[in-house]
Amino acid sequence: MNKSIKLFSICATVIFFFTILFSCNKDKSDGNVPDPKKDKWVTDIKKDSLGNQYYVANTYDSKLEIRVKNAEGKIIFSEICPTIDSAEIPVSVSTVITSLVSPSRFISIHDATLSIMLVNDSMDEMKNYVQLLANLNIENKKFYTKKYKVQKPQDWTYKFVYNALAQWNQNTLLVCEGTDHDLNKGGGFMGLGQRGTQLVCYNRDFSVRFTKDIDATESYIPTTGGDYIPLNDYECIAFRTDGLISRVQIVTSVEDQWAGKKYIIWQVDLKRNSGIPADYSVKLKVYNIQDTRVITTYDIYDGAGKFKESRTREWDLATGYPRTKL
Repeated sequence: MNKSIKLFSICATVIFFFTILFSCNKDKSDGNVPDPKKDKWVTDIKKDSLGNQYYVANTYDSKLEIRVKNAEGKIIFSEICPTIDSAEIPVSVSTVITSLVSPSRFISIHDATLSIMLVNDSMDEMKNYVQLLANLNIENKKFYTKKYKVQKPQDWTYKFVYNALAQWNQNTLLVCEGTDHDLNKGGGFMGLGQRGTQLVCYNRDFSVRFTKDIDATESYIPTTGGDYIPLNDYECIAFRTDGLISRVQIVTSVEDQWAGKKYIIWQVDLKRNSGIPADYSVKLKVYNIQDTRVITTYDIYDGAGKFKESRTREWDLATGYPRTKL
């Protein structure tokens, strides 16, 4: 089971990355067009669960600007990226890639991270590029950025694929960092486990909360997408739409393996244990921890996506043993 889950996660990551990479020249297909009075180009829109729309603009005065519109199309956030030089902004939007870490309602619904790649050579080469992480809060307007500039394989950067980043415990950000060669050339944009590759947990202002080496033969690192709720800096409860509920922990290093750590602490299969048909899906609705209990309410949808029912159930936090009938 563990191997099949890991293989599925890896395959999904590869598919999502190539989808983003080969669709990057279609950045205006969603109807997002430049303001003729302000912009040279704008990227496509990335939406969060509230309908907020995130995008990047190259202005006529050669500034890189991050903007957010609400669901009605009104700009509610706009900030210039202070560390990006005009020479680092590509002439064409076709060599710009963006990815959004959407705010999680289980962590902080107003905090998002926009990941930006500015490629200054060809998309085939990708030897000269800038990556930018932008943490922003659309309510209090706080804005922090961290820049990575790559001009040679030994330059330090972060893993840029669809779901490589994750909003984490106490509203932090998980980032996989390493040299450009180790991350992007050693394994088809999947390279981890090279010497020096590490998992970094950043606070919102990009001060470091903790780091962990990534050198285990098999690693588990939380990624964006799906529903998960951090329990502490190293563990979370993960809810999958196929009905698997798991308590999992970060496992990245040889030291973790020597200590006997497994990334799945416990796992409950709702479909197998509670008679949910195989083609149905499950979506987390309400989550709470009370003392030693995990209390959840989840909605069940049939194969056509039609809502069927809601259920509220409890599990023992330490063991995953159900405290109510599934």
